Amino acid sequence: MDPMPATCVRSFTVGIFETALKRPFVTALGRKTSTCNVGFSLTLRDGTRGYGEASASLALAHLRPRRLARVLAGLGRRALGRDAACPRPLVEEAWRRHGQEGPAAAAFECALLDAWTRSQGLSLAAWFGGRLRDADSDITLSAWTDAGLTRAAATEAAGEGFRIFKVKVGGRLEDDLARLRTVFAAVRRLRPGFILDGNQGLGVGSALRLLDAARKAGMKVLLLEQPLPKADFRGMAELTRRSAVPVAADEMVHSPQDAVRVVLERAASVINIKVAKSGLLRALDIAAVARAADLRLMLGCMSETSRGLMPSVHLALGTGFFSFLDLDSDHLLAAHEPSPDWRRHGPRIELT
Repeated sequence: MDPMPATCVRSFTVGIFETALKRPFVTALGRKTSTCNVGFSLTLRDGTRGYGEASASLALAHLRPRRLARVLAGLGRRALGRDAACPRPLVEEAWRRHGQEGPAAAAFECALLDAWTRSQGLSLAAWFGGRLRDADSDITLSAWTDAGLTRAAATEAAGEGFRIFKVKVGGRLEDDLARLRTVFAAVRRLRPGFILDGNQGLGVGSALRLLDAARKAGMKVLLLEQPLPKADFRGMAELTRRSAVPVAADEMVHSPQDAVRVVLERAASVINIKVAKSGLLRALDIAAVARAADLRLMLGCMSETSRGLMPSVHLALGTGFFSFLDLDSDHLLAAHEPSPDWRRHGPRIELT
């Protein structure tokens, strides 16, 4: 009689693939025209499969796909024969060994939890609580200096039903304002909301000037996301105190300990969680810290495909915790392959 449970890990695969973007993706941190991701599949003894995806990112440019793939291969080997029904020890080991390669640890965790919940006849969303069936996301518009490109992208997004526009800022103030005015002119009739994402490219003074100019132009700014460098807790606290709109911490929060520091130093009024930064279980811990302190939550993404975005969609809809959703990476790719677990209708994401 075979003593190994059916939920033990039997095998895994790792693969690197590149996908072109519809348009160049430009932020204060750099520019790219495609995304190179690492897919990780894990199979249990009963044949159940789970999937996770490590996405390359301008914010984590030092994490090359080959490095992420090597880490995932090592994690897969260590998981062979171990029981996915006890996921936390495997997840904690992955983060302890490879916290510096967060997207790889997160992809491993997603695949493990995906496989285990499927083996139990559950979706990740149901395991997270099954709170919502659908919700709306914003759409990201890059820090393009080409007004024609900006106008075309905004008009296209508006035609697809998007009403909240996340605009990359953090360059020259004149360029940022020109971009915002171009977007606003293209979508003004929709009474849009704006999220301004500084990607650590602003200072306290320039952020306040940008917000003031946007207000005077009639724009409804909903959120200012990580405007200052991630280590500048003092500056973020000052900006949070002085800003008329909520300020979100993004790159400065990777762990529950980071979230505690944001709370203690009053460095933000919103925390942006990304599965690629924190994984799923630590995302729940970060959310618990934020909710206990009465901070709102945002859920973002890197450059995942629709399949790779699945755990984030299930986290958002399963918990219902998030005031702001920035789950649009699949929509920014040139080739779109629908996920079997969820679907998109413009801004609307819903479980299938």
